[in-house]
Amino acid sequence: MPQCFKCGNELPVSEDGTSPVLCDNCAGKATSRARSRATSGMMSQFPATSILMVINLAVFTWMLLNGGISSIMGFPDDLLLKSGGNFGPYTLSGEYWRLVTAGFVHGSIFHIAMNLWCLWSLGQLSERLFGSSVTFAIYMLTGVGGALLSVAWNPGRLEVGASGAVFGIAGAILSGIKFGKVSVSAIQKRQIFSSLIFFVIFNLSFGMLPGIDNVCHFGGLISGLLFGAPLATAASSGKKAMEWGTVMLATLVLMGWGSWTVQLHGHESQVAAGEIELKRGNFPKGIAFLQRAVVSGPKDSHAHDLLGQAYELTLQRDLAIAEYQNALLLNPSIPGLQEHVEALQRGKPSR
Repeated sequence: MPQCFKCGNELPVSEDGTSPVLCDNCAGKATSRARSRATSGMMSQFPATSILMVINLAVFTWMLLNGGISSIMGFPDDLLLKSGGNFGPYTLSGEYWRLVTAGFVHGSIFHIAMNLWCLWSLGQLSERLFGSSVTFAIYMLTGVGGALLSVAWNPGRLEVGASGAVFGIAGAILSGIKFGKVSVSAIQKRQIFSSLIFFVIFNLSFGMLPGIDNVCHFGGLISGLLFGAPLATAASSGKKAMEWGTVMLATLVLMGWGSWTVQLHGHESQVAAGEIELKRGNFPKGIAFLQRAVVSGPKDSHAHDLLGQAYELTLQRDLAIAEYQNALLLNPSIPGLQEHVEALQRGKPSR
C-alpha cells in the first residue's frame, strides 16, 4: 500500500490505480499553511491597500451592528451621518473630519463590494509603482479632494464611499506614468494608460445614473491627476523627506481649497445645520451651530431669529429676547415677531 509522503500512514488507492501523495490530515494542514502564507504575503506585499480595505470593512461591520442585517441593502441617512458621511450643513459648519471619514462609509453591500473590488486592483498597481506610503497618502488626499468638490458643488447632498479615492488613485497612476518617473517599460506604460482611460470613461459614464455622486468622482480624479506626477517623482527618488514634503504640499493645497469652500458656503451651512438640529430636538447642538452662524453672518436676520427660538425652547428668555431684537433691527417686517417679543417681555409668549 502506498504511504503518505509526510507521516507514513497508508493511503487509499482509487479504482484507476492512483493515490494521493499526502493523507487527508497532512493535506489539510498543508492547505491551511498555504492559505496563511498567501494572506500574510498579500499583507506584506500590499500593506496600504490591505489596511485601507480592512478599515472600510470594519466601518461597514460597525454600521451593520448598529443598523441591523436588514439594512445591508441600504443604510438610512441618519446612520450614514452618524458613521461619518459628508453632509454640507455639518461638514462646512466645523465638522471637517467628515471629509476624511466619508471615504470609509458605504451605503449598501453592493456599494462597498464594487468600491473594494476597484480599490484592490488599483491599490496593488499603485503600490507597485509608487510604494505603500505614497499609495496610502493618495487615497486619503484624493478622497478629501472628491468630498470637497462634492460639498462645494452641492452642500445639501449626503456623500459617502471610497469611489472618490478610487478615482484619485486612477488619476494619480495616469499622471504618474505620463509625467512622473516610474520604473516600468514603455509598453507597460501604454497598456496601463489605455486600461485606466477605459476605466475612467466607463465609470464616469456609469456615474451619470441617478443617485451616484459623479462630482465626487471628478474631484477625486482631478486631485489624483494633480498630485500623481509629483508624488510619483518623489517616490522614485527614494528619499522619504521628498515624499513627505510632497504630501504636505498637497495637504496645504487641499486646506486652501477647503478654506475657500467654507468661506463660500460656511454661513448658510451653519444656519441649515442649526435648523436641522432644532427640528430633531437636539437644542444644545443647534444652539452651537446658530451661535457660529450669527458670528459669521451678523446681518442675517433669519439666523438671529432661529437662535432666539432655540434660546426660548431652552427657557433662556432674556437671551431669546436679545436675539429676537437683533433680528428685528435687521428686518422689522418679520411676521409676528414684534408682538411675540412684547409678549415675552410681559412673561406671556404668544408666538
